[in-house]
Amino acid sequence: MMWLALPLTIIAFLCLRQLHAKVKSPLLNPVLWTIIASVLCLLLFDLDLPSYSRATSPFNYLLELAVVALAVPLYKQIHQLKKQLLLILIAVAVGVIMATSSAYVIATLLDAPQQLKASLASLSVTTPITLLVTEQLGGIGSIAASMVILIGVVGAIVGFSLLHLFGIKDRSAQGLALGGACHAIGTATAIADNELSAAYASAAMAFSAILTPLLVPLYYPWLVHWLG
Repeated sequence: MMWLALPLTIIAFLCLRQLHAKVKSPLLNPVLWTIIASVLCLLLFDLDLPSYSRATSPFNYLLELAVVALAVPLYKQIHQLKKQLLLILIAVAVGVIMATSSAYVIATLLDAPQQLKASLASLSVTTPITLLVTEQLGGIGSIAASMVILIGVVGAIVGFSLLHLFGIKDRSAQGLALGGACHAIGTATAIADNELSAAYASAAMAFSAILTPLLVPLYYPWLVHWLG
């Protein structure tokens, strides 16, 4: 039966994407509901998760290609981005520091164990980089990976609405926020909306991937020292 996992997952996503295109509600995000549908099928039919993972392994290879494809809008707007390169770098660096700080402070207020705090320290990047940094900090990779996916999906659902709520209507700023905070899924959402936001989201995602492994391992011990 597991040979059906790959085609059925693709069919589910395409149907949900078609529904999302018609209804145009952020709550009908096709990535979110494909995940929910897959989990429900695994639970209802008592299917083996490792077997499902092996059956859908082509997604892992396609994901790498998809991440590379996110650079296309960046290339199209490269002349615009060059003019603001320093500002983009500063904005992304501040975003990385703020993401780490806010996660650590909230976890400290909730009296979370140190290992959990380390697991939440580098969530503004794609999963492979998060796993590397989390391992370096002594955190739990599975928690970090789950949170990265959750943040990306939540950002795809409420990202633009939240930005509009706070009066952030500039498309370049919206793109930086989505790409920096919600990485690949946020960038894909920006691509679906407009090219300018997509370009800035791609730039933010790329710079976050560079800056997070450089900044977080240096900044996190300082947080631990001063905040405990």
